[in-house]
Amino acid sequence: MKIESINPRTGKSIETFEEIKTDELSEIIIKSKKAQKSWARLPSEERIKVILKLSEIIDREKEQIAEIVFEEAGFLRTETLGEITGDILIGIESHIMDYNAVKELDFSNETFESKVQFMPQGVIGHIGIWNYPVWQTFITAIPALLVGNAIIYKLSEFTTMTGLKIAEMIWESGVPKDVFIPVSGGSTIGQEIVKSDVDMIVFTGGSGTGNKIIKEAGTKPLLLELSGNDAGIICEDCDLKQTIKGVIWGSFLHGGQVCTRIKRVFVERDISEKFLDGFLEQTKRLKIGEQIAPLIRAEAREKVDDQVQESIKGGAKLLLGGNKSSREGFYFEPTILLYEDSNATMYEDEIFGPVALVQIVENVDEAIKKSNDTKYGLGATIWTRDQKKAMFIAEKLDVGMVWINDSNAAIPGGVYYGGIKESGIASSQKRVMSFMKKKMIISNSKAEIRDWWYS
Repeated sequence: MKIESINPRTGKSIETFEEIKTDELSEIIIKSKKAQKSWARLPSEERIKVILKLSEIIDREKEQIAEIVFEEAGFLRTETLGEITGDILIGIESHIMDYNAVKELDFSNETFESKVQFMPQGVIGHIGIWNYPVWQTFITAIPALLVGNAIIYKLSEFTTMTGLKIAEMIWESGVPKDVFIPVSGGSTIGQEIVKSDVDMIVFTGGSGTGNKIIKEAGTKPLLLELSGNDAGIICEDCDLKQTIKGVIWGSFLHGGQVCTRIKRVFVERDISEKFLDGFLEQTKRLKIGEQIAPLIRAEAREKVDDQVQESIKGGAKLLLGGNKSSREGFYFEPTILLYEDSNATMYEDEIFGPVALVQIVENVDEAIKKSNDTKYGLGATIWTRDQKKAMFIAEKLDVGMVWINDSNAAIPGGVYYGGIKESGIASSQKRVMSFMKKKMIISNSKAEIRDWWYS
């Protein structure tokens, strides 16, 4: 099978790659497991030096990385550069600090000498994604390699060039090639990795695929970040200028191809007319190609088009857009749909494109109820000047992440990033902890018989 990189801004082929054969995977895993043991035996200080070297390489190569992503995925160079400088590079230091803090924990007391040791999971099967191929790869690769894991990295079939560039940088930093192995392929290769004897699976993508992974992975640890249908709650006391600009950004960045983008907007009635006027006026100014990225493939654009038409048939009123762009490439117009019936069910599944669904609500309580009325629980945004009110709303939302007067900002390194419900497997761990297993050791060093033993 051929893997083809296509420029979504033109629809033209860039380069083709050979998919690995499924029978090659077993040998790859054997090599990876052997290399992982050697990598894990290195003193942690040596692995830290390698990761710091990788930080220098990423910084040096960031412009080229952004150019490859622009060509292969269509995303703006400034967005990729922002991921690198504002998150990935800053996050490296925090990962190192977190690792140094948890290598071993001591819980000794008068009765027990107790320690908890942390070890790498082993070989991690990382199923790469295309919509954040740099950020999502490095928030896994950096902490996982740091603590002593090896990685078999299934490149996204849509961003193979980007994945190979990442692998080159990781190897240059000093990570052995058998410790970080990129493999090209489609869903069949991904499924084979999931069913194989790797020690952990990391996947970001649709909840349908995520549920298949849960069924097929067995008892492996899973790190899954899945679909979302995030709400934006617009309170009557918000700063209107800030809110309109923030909601536009949160709705349409990356061409709407973001799991945590604002997909459903609930605006209080008292401010709804002013909000909608500004939202429409400023969205009309967005420039396709310069500010609005293309969808990744023609079939992705067709799916968004179908979802928009279904929404209109289901009672939504088209306020703006609603069409495939006539320009070259896989562009879709920024689209705003209004659900005027407060009882209407907004589109239940995730729309992965530049489409905002808006509904007017009577009060904050209704907004909270409607925000939670979804099978997903990834993120949400709240727009208000009242921080006390914002915290009250945040505590009521059934999601893993909440932004107040902001959208899609993340803790550096992707720490604590993830959702609940069908948006992923919940985790309260720091990122490095996700890639380690623990061993509890309780020692009775005295020659004494415990009082509670059988007499």
